[in-house]
Amino acid sequence: MTNASDLARRVAALFSSPKYHPLPERDLAKTLRLEAGQRGLLRAALRELEAQGLAAPLRGGRWGAPPAPAGQITGLFRVRLNGSAWLFPDDPQVAPLSIDPEAAGVAMNGDRIQAVPVRPEASRRMFGARPDTRAARVVRVIERKRQWVVGILQATPHYAYVVPRDPLLRTNIKLTDPPKTLAARVGHLVVAKITEDHPAEGRPVTASFAQDLGDPDAVENDIPALLLDRGFSETFPEPVQKAARRVQAGQAGQPAALRGRVDLRAKTILTIDPASAHDYDDAVSIEPLPNGRWRLGVHIADVAAYVEPGSDIDREALRRGNSTYLVDRVIRMLPEDLTVRICSLQPGEDHLTHTVDMVFDPQGELETATTYRSVIRSKACLSYDQVQAFFDTGRLAGGTDDIRESLRALRKLAKKIRTLRFRNGALDFALPEVHCDLDAQGNPIGFTKRASTEAYNLIEECMLAANRVVARKIFAARLPGIFRVHDGPSEEQWTRMAEELRALGHSDTPGYAHDLNRIARAVLGRPDQYITTLTLLRNMKRAVYANECRPHFGLGFKHYAHFTSPIRRYPDLVLHRILIGLEEGRKHPACSAAEIAKLAVHCSETERESAELEIQSILTKRIRYYAARLEAGETGPFQGTIISLNPKGLIVELQDTLQQGLLPYSALGHGRYAVSDDGFRAASRQGGAYRLGQPVEVALATVDERLKRIDFFLPEAMRPGRHKHIDKQRGKVGNKRSKHPERSGASRRPTK
Repeated sequence: MTNASDLARRVAALFSSPKYHPLPERDLAKTLRLEAGQRGLLRAALRELEAQGLAAPLRGGRWGAPPAPAGQITGLFRVRLNGSAWLFPDDPQVAPLSIDPEAAGVAMNGDRIQAVPVRPEASRRMFGARPDTRAARVVRVIERKRQWVVGILQATPHYAYVVPRDPLLRTNIKLTDPPKTLAARVGHLVVAKITEDHPAEGRPVTASFAQDLGDPDAVENDIPALLLDRGFSETFPEPVQKAARRVQAGQAGQPAALRGRVDLRAKTILTIDPASAHDYDDAVSIEPLPNGRWRLGVHIADVAAYVEPGSDIDREALRRGNSTYLVDRVIRMLPEDLTVRICSLQPGEDHLTHTVDMVFDPQGELETATTYRSVIRSKACLSYDQVQAFFDTGRLAGGTDDIRESLRALRKLAKKIRTLRFRNGALDFALPEVHCDLDAQGNPIGFTKRASTEAYNLIEECMLAANRVVARKIFAARLPGIFRVHDGPSEEQWTRMAEELRALGHSDTPGYAHDLNRIARAVLGRPDQYITTLTLLRNMKRAVYANECRPHFGLGFKHYAHFTSPIRRYPDLVLHRILIGLEEGRKHPACSAAEIAKLAVHCSETERESAELEIQSILTKRIRYYAARLEAGETGPFQGTIISLNPKGLIVELQDTLQQGLLPYSALGHGRYAVSDDGFRAASRQGGAYRLGQPVEVALATVDERLKRIDFFLPEAMRPGRHKHIDKQRGKVGNKRSKHPERSGASRRPTK
């Protein structure tokens, strides 16, 4: 039987719908399909929502969401794995706001929304939020992002529904298809297309059946399911593929294409990339000059020569925004016919490029720079490993004398540029990357930590220098341009950073980039190096694209933009077009200021979406890896670090794989634990105590592959009779997946 609270939730969902228009109470009752005797219930629900600030009486006796007060904020709605919800404002100057799931209305992860700030105490669930975090509630959904959902098919006698595989979707999706008509078995992994919401009827998001993927446990479904779920496609629309084939069969490399270009084919030009790379969009050259100076050339694939603005290829590249690099594949921004077969700077072939020509003094300071379109012929394609081996041993298999001399000169110059950059305020720290090793079937078999090498740093410094030159040139010309900006920490972030550092035992109070570098250098080689670096990085803002040139805090640059990767980043392609127009003396800019402003927001969003997908692909494989370990009875122990504390337990990150999991307070022994006000310590009256940054040894308790979640326990707690809850949990070891996914975690029964 419907009560006022249930009805209030239906009404709140209706009011937050972008299609809802305020209605009088009588029409509202009809829209909600209420019976005559339920009008009083509706009034009670409206009063409840009005008290919560979710409904308001409007002109003409109509009801709807309260008028948006001053300070309304637009941005992206994001849900995190811990269940917390957040608004990431379009304005990068505004910090993210926490959103109580009860105040999210019909918003789904990735939607563009309008929200208004509320008092933090009005938000019941600000878990994962810092004490100084602001809260907000959703006013309306501006744009629905998600189109597809992938999950496990379940059914009742009357309806079917999908239990989403995406852990960021915490509600089951009801299918509009009758159960008997579905061409799929219950328990299979299926794809469904999201239909129009029906908030007027208080229903959740619905979808129509689209595809049966089969066995949900099959490893071959891991990544394809992720791609379908997030709306990514490895294949390109047929018009785009046809256009790419026409370009390939066209004038590439013909004499007409070389007119007006500077011929650099006689120079010793090298490409240096990862061994796994297939498309090479940058190459470098160096020439010693008198008085200890150097001429550095950075040559970038001239993608703009092949991709016309507004073409089928261009529109698809804009939609994608960037290439996405997953654990086992690449989702390209441009078709392979372009990236690999035409634009890629393969050695021994003539290729069209855009060159940044720079002269440096003996100390590594930039003296002069110019840009022009060129044609090159790379002399060699080297991997980072090959170059690093040459630096370490002096040997380069198959290398000629001019190649070896070029590498030595590049190494010497890059060191000077890098030293100078850090001296001028660039941040000098980073976290290691962990690569997942897969077998031929796609099963994870291990993990490899990768740190920066001197060879990688060499190319990084060359690209940074070129990007900086182009940004300065566009800015000096006062042209509309898309810049890469990174704002420094806010006052609140500086304060929080200092508090976390003190909790880790540091006495420094950072306020400038030099302070951060000093702290990072002080912990080099120490056990607390990782947690200290993590603390510094997680109190930083994200770098984004912008239509105004603001400093890049992390790099210490006043002007910066992305230019060196037009094969895989759309902003780079746009910057190439702007630069070409400037070099050719065109009176009208390649893009208007309004176009650039929209482009900056769009490309920042696609970058974030790609990053999330990349993380999810790695997480999927890591969770599968630990599920297999658990099923085989290999529970640990594993070495980890406490990276945060929440009301439920300690968040522990494993040192070898960077996998995070929850170590519940209930598994620690010594009674009930209380978390300190600053959130950095937890202690019990019986003597148990844990702190941020503390090393711990943990073992696997449960692995939930749907929610991508791992729970740990302390190995010593497994002694018989030590803790009853641990012994009970131990009986679940090896239970890789629940046969009833709708029962895992919180209740996921669909709302009728």
